[in-house]
Amino acid sequence: MNRRAFLKLMPHALVLPILAPARNWLSLAGPGQTSRAPVEGLFFRREDRSRIRANAQTPLLRDYFQSCLEADLEADRQFLQQAAETRDLIRDLLRLQRLLRRESLVYLVTERPERRALILQALEAVLQMPKWDYFLNGGEQTLGLQRAPETVIAVLFARACLDGVPDDLERRLLTDVAEKGCLPCSRSLREMAAPEAHTGWHFDPEYAANYAVDMQRWPQILTRTNLKAVPIAGLGLGALALADFDARSEAWLELAVRSAREYLSVFQADGSYEENLGYADYSLRNLFLFFEAHHRLRGDVDWFDQMNFYGFAEFVVAMQIGRQLGSDLPDVVNFGDIRHSIFPATAFWIANRGGDALAQYAGQRFSALQDFADFLWYRPEQPARPPDDRLKNKRFDLDWIVCRTGWGPDDTVLAFRSGGPGNHEHADRNSLILKAHGERLLTDPFGAAYDWRDPAWRLRLTEAHNAVLIDGRGHVYHDGREGTNPSAAQARIVRFVDRGERVWWCSDATPAYRLVDPDVRQVLRAVLFVKPDLVLVHDRVQKETHTSEVAVRFLPDNRDGRANIDVGQNQSGFVIKRPRASLYVHYRATAPVRLYHGLLDVPRKKGLFPYLEVRAEPTTDVQILTVLVVRPRKEDVPAPSVDITAEPWGWQVTVGDRSGRVLVTGTVPEFVGFLEPRWEERSRH
Repeated sequence: MNRRAFLKLMPHALVLPILAPARNWLSLAGPGQTSRAPVEGLFFRREDRSRIRANAQTPLLRDYFQSCLEADLEADRQFLQQAAETRDLIRDLLRLQRLLRRESLVYLVTERPERRALILQALEAVLQMPKWDYFLNGGEQTLGLQRAPETVIAVLFARACLDGVPDDLERRLLTDVAEKGCLPCSRSLREMAAPEAHTGWHFDPEYAANYAVDMQRWPQILTRTNLKAVPIAGLGLGALALADFDARSEAWLELAVRSAREYLSVFQADGSYEENLGYADYSLRNLFLFFEAHHRLRGDVDWFDQMNFYGFAEFVVAMQIGRQLGSDLPDVVNFGDIRHSIFPATAFWIANRGGDALAQYAGQRFSALQDFADFLWYRPEQPARPPDDRLKNKRFDLDWIVCRTGWGPDDTVLAFRSGGPGNHEHADRNSLILKAHGERLLTDPFGAAYDWRDPAWRLRLTEAHNAVLIDGRGHVYHDGREGTNPSAAQARIVRFVDRGERVWWCSDATPAYRLVDPDVRQVLRAVLFVKPDLVLVHDRVQKETHTSEVAVRFLPDNRDGRANIDVGQNQSGFVIKRPRASLYVHYRATAPVRLYHGLLDVPRKKGLFPYLEVRAEPTTDVQILTVLVVRPRKEDVPAPSVDITAEPWGWQVTVGDRSGRVLVTGTVPEFVGFLEPRWEERSRH
């Protein structure tokens, strides 16, 4: 459904007015005077300023704004003197960007003269940088991938908030936006558009020691990633600001518009995104800055109709998983490298442009970090709607599944990773995340390294996930020498049944494992979630000719050192204990099994990552059935009674007063029962 059809169903939706197209005319003052640069509409209109200032006092944004007000300005001044000397593009230029965004926001709201002076000093430091990015192409020309476009955005936002700068600074600023910002970004986008013709990408030699990455294929790899989106945003904003100042601006703008349309096609039809939530937010939050400016100043593209932004809002909501450990910030299903939820601005742009009350709710309830765009687009009066039951069991086009009892901090959430590869992925096909009572009882570990030379790279591998190992090895991944790029791992959901309070699915990860061991015939994992507290996991691994040891791993969250594992005295179960919840785990298999536990081979300074492993003796065909029962950590809550019996047709499972069957005679396992009382008790009546 596009926006127009949607709004017919929402006659009271609030949508930003579509403004008449305008041109960005530059009028510079004479020497020594102050130029009134054409900033109107690039980030905000003059009439928006009162609303932006009011947003600084809203409950959502006032704490962040207060932290901006309380910044240590003397430390900033000392840093600015240092940055002008070191010219460090990795650390110091990043800090300069953040300083400019923060101080520009403060000045926009307060107009304090000391903040204006600091902005001008920061702009001078930025202009003294010999270039704005540390990537080079085969011709030793600078490429704009991250620092350059972000610097363009920060510099132009500062210029807009100052509402005029001295003429000499204005000319130098716009010249650097063109030469150090737009030109490198345009190179990146053009070379991504024709990757076969462009090789030789590499780091500036001055910064090569920070990374050891082969960038030969980056023009091809990056075209589906956030590192294409951000150059688009920087180039587009820069081109709009440079109209009638630089003859290349129109060509740059056309390139930005064309590239943006191409990039948005990377999102799935349902709005989900293969790099996961945090990288999608980074992409869209920057692109939206360009879209807003382009809408006001040109108005010839309806950006909201370029992809399913309503679906993306649902993606945001469905990927939530309560609150972070020891914090009130939202926690997220952390498939891959993400750690945080969205910035408010991303959701508010969708809420404003599409009249989407769910996006408004997401921005208010599920946003994490904050920045200047949040103040530009927040409209507290917009209606907000919490998620409905339709989103409780969500299978995305990515073949990711997230099921829940609700969105409260203590609700149970079960997430499952199937599907194909993507940038920033891990070797995590068929892996689980389980959270209940505010505790990650089964987790993807945080802190995986981006650098293959770091021992914490191991946290990216299958062995660090709640998944299957064959002869101690996981499925295919890459060695990291090209960065955090996609692997060749493929899995797919072959069965998905949604019965509301009972939902189950089956995923086939055979292709991913076969690339490591060609003798693999099939790797299937079937999962049943009986809300709120029961999960069954059925794994079956078949080999062609050679026997293998098959194991399933379980990793609790131990970032605070408070995960406790009780292996008991038998070989049929164990208990994972967190402060507020316990996970009782029982297992049976068609081959003899043993329970192992240990720590991932990661340096202690990176953390302690305990795991448990149920390992079957070598065979060519094995089934491992695991029953997981969640219980709150309360004295009056007894341990569950669990019975698992092997039958010719599969498995009979009884958990307390619930009983059911796992049927394995078909192509994929099927689950029967579990919501009703035990069959023998039912038959008595």
